[in-house]
Amino acid sequence: MLHASEIMVRGRPLSDILGAHILWIADPDRGRRCQLADATLNEVDLRNANLSRASFDCVTLLDADLSLADLRGAAVNSVDFGGSLLTGADCTGAQLSFVRFVLGHLSGAHFSEARIDGSNFQGARLEAAGFQDAAVNDTRFAGALLNGALFHGARLAVCDFSNARMEGVQLPRVRAQSCRLYGVSGISMNFTGGCLSDCDLSSATLSDAKFTKAAMQGIRFAGADLSGADFREASLGGSDFSDAILRDARMADAKLFAADFRGANLLGARDLTAQQLQQARTDANTILPNGTRGPYMRLSGAERPAAISVPRRTGVRLSS
Repeated sequence: MLHASEIMVRGRPLSDILGAHILWIADPDRGRRCQLADATLNEVDLRNANLSRASFDCVTLLDADLSLADLRGAAVNSVDFGGSLLTGADCTGAQLSFVRFVLGHLSGAHFSEARIDGSNFQGARLEAAGFQDAAVNDTRFAGALLNGALFHGARLAVCDFSNARMEGVQLPRVRAQSCRLYGVSGISMNFTGGCLSDCDLSSATLSDAKFTKAAMQGIRFAGADLSGADFREASLGGSDFSDAILRDARMADAKLFAADFRGANLLGARDLTAQQLQQARTDANTILPNGTRGPYMRLSGAERPAAISVPRRTGVRLSS
């Protein structure tokens, strides 16, 4: 790692620029704001650096160490943090545009109330990172490790989480539009009270996930494992559950008009009513709550789970 005093930026040591910035934070008349542009700062040691409200434009920070750095309210544009350490960094309220965090280490980093546009967290470690009330647009999280991350009240649009690890991720009251969560590993994810539209959760592992009171229109759950998921009072009109596993799912008062359960496994699903299943689509490949094959027939009683349910094994379908 390089110390800030070893790196020159337009004829000045980086350490002097950082010192002047600290003075500026306390008194703008005494210091000078840190404004870095068209600079290469690879492998620099910026641990615990105070960069709040700093400006970065077209800066390369590959393999740098910004652990516990203060980036609150910073303006960060076209910056490459590839492979860098930002563990515990505080980016609350920052403006991040076209920023690359590919393969970065950001466990416990804070992005609350940040605006993130066109950025890339592909393959990054983001365990327990916080994105509460953030606005995230056109950003990639594919293959990222997000276990335990917090997205309370976040607004997500056209984001790609494909094949990410998202166990226990909290998304209550999230607003997500046209997001891709294909193949995510999301056991015990929490979407309570969220609003999702045109999102793809196909082939995801979402056992024991919570969707209580969520508004989810036109969502694709095809082939997903939703064993034990909680859909009570959720709005699921027009959603695609074809070939999904919903064993022991909770469905009380869920709105299922035009939901597609063809080929789905609903064995042991609880609190379904005849009216709910009549409004949904089932076929001969659907396994109904009582273990019989569909399609659901009125007055058949197949909406009631069998008295003794087969022990649930996540990701395993009953054989034909």
